[in-house]
Amino acid sequence: MTDAVATKLNELVIDADVGDEGEDITLDLPAAVLTRVNHLKALQEQHGVLEAEFEKERRLLELKYEKLYQPLYSERALVVSGDKEVATAEDKAAETEETKTVGIPQFWMKAFLNHPETEQLITDRDMPALEFLKDVKSESSTENNGFRLEFTFAPNPFFENTVLTKAYDVAEGPDGDALLKNIQGTEIKWLEGKNLTEKKKKIKQKAKNGGQTRFITKVEPCDSFFQLFSTVDIPAEDDEEENEDVMRQLDADFQIGFTIHETIVPQAVLWFTGEAQLDDSDYEDDDDDEYDDEEEDEDSDDDDAPRKKGGKKPFPALEGAAGADSTEKPPECKNQ
Repeated sequence: MTDAVATKLNELVIDADVGDEGEDITLDLPAAVLTRVNHLKALQEQHGVLEAEFEKERRLLELKYEKLYQPLYSERALVVSGDKEVATAEDKAAETEETKTVGIPQFWMKAFLNHPETEQLITDRDMPALEFLKDVKSESSTENNGFRLEFTFAPNPFFENTVLTKAYDVAEGPDGDALLKNIQGTEIKWLEGKNLTEKKKKIKQKAKNGGQTRFITKVEPCDSFFQLFSTVDIPAEDDEEENEDVMRQLDADFQIGFTIHETIVPQAVLWFTGEAQLDDSDYEDDDDDEYDDEEEDEDSDDDDAPRKKGGKKPFPALEGAAGADSTEKPPECKNQ
């Protein structure tokens, strides 16, 4: 999402004639002062016209440079995968069998782990799968203010897909408002027993008449980075109660996509090395218990526990919780 789009989506609508209590403050102005105020408002309208032209030109300029960045991103992908070697002969001669590597292992996984907003989505169960992540691309739409993320994976023992995508369709409403029209994910073709977005739980059932207690197995969704690829449906406008919950999901989902698009993809190497830093004071540990005493997680072990660095939060697609603020201040979108 470009700065121009973020500015437009965050702009405030101000009625210059209306005071804090909804009263027309110009009613009490002397005629001469009112004439001067109206002249300033005419100047403000001219400013608005120029600003609209500026936004259009900046949008075109940003799209132009986004294309110019692509060869750099393509070369980055080649170096990360090992398809292009930039190490010197001396570097390679110093390698041993133990230290010999191809490309930059775990490049994207470490970049995501070093950003607090994406780090909070990653569980220990996700990490072996994320080691197969070869490249992440982001492309702005030329038709609207949306964007598309593309994650390329090497063949792996978790799912059949080689490419997973997430697209955000953001249109402009009649009043210049941003309208989030659609969030489209990818159906992941999980291999048998490898679905990282589900967990099996043993539920204890007590017999009503004091009979024998039994356990049943139940499959439930669980926290996972791969929940990111879920499609989030825009609710109907007439369902206000559902709207409130789903709009929190949409907002959190959009913030994460925006962060990847605007911050991580352009500066991936700085997130990999940890040189890019954010104020993580808002990322505090949560003390909520995930399960009650009557449930046993059949797949649970120490390696499967959600990571708590930076204060892990449930993925919004599961809990409807708003995501943490990005430094880029993702724009607020209205639903269709």
